[in-house]
Amino acid sequence: MVSFVELSKLNASTLYEEDVRFGTHLDIWGSWYNKESNSWGYGCCHSLKKKQRRCTKSTPYKEGEEEEEDELEVKVSRRMAELLERCPGFSAEVPTPEQEKDWSDVELQNFVHSNGLIRPARTRGEQKGEPTAADWKVLEVEKGADSATLKKAYRRLALQHHPDKHQGEKAKAKAGDMFKKVVAAYEAISGNLAEVPAMPAAAEGVKQRRWRMVIVD
Repeated sequence: MVSFVELSKLNASTLYEEDVRFGTHLDIWGSWYNKESNSWGYGCCHSLKKKQRRCTKSTPYKEGEEEEEDELEVKVSRRMAELLERCPGFSAEVPTPEQEKDWSDVELQNFVHSNGLIRPARTRGEQKGEPTAADWKVLEVEKGADSATLKKAYRRLALQHHPDKHQGEKAKAKAGDMFKKVVAAYEAISGNLAEVPAMPAAAEGVKQRRWRMVIVD
């Protein structure tokens, strides 16, 4: 019989998935059984979360440090995978390749950069309307302003009201409403699809998700 020590020396490719240590765990998944919940777990830290990378015994949390979320497995298109890599703060529901196959690259980018707030108009069931006095007011520019002025005002306001820059549910919701108005106003006045700016990955208050992406071509 092969001992655990001998088993751990084998090349990972020769092992069954359940015989490979995951993350920072000292023991393999299934090395401990919780009789109360009738569930398998890790013998090292007694965690029942199979996809939890961090072992609290080998890598304990420091005071004030937030507990890591489980790794999320999602099936995505290649372009969606690239966007999620660049935007680890994305926390909305990830569209399936089938759902976003007809979206343009800019539409998909806007969806991710806005954390799911801005969807293609045909998906929302909305159409761009004619610009109104309210649209000019939202962008804080005079009616008839040139395209460069419009774009500069739009980008400034989009960054200012981006929900990821605000703390608390109420503040985020209020910012989100204004953010959508800014995007709609710019599109109505310019006649062009707005490009939503991305927030920095390290933006304050943005909790980064852990993705394990399965790319579906």
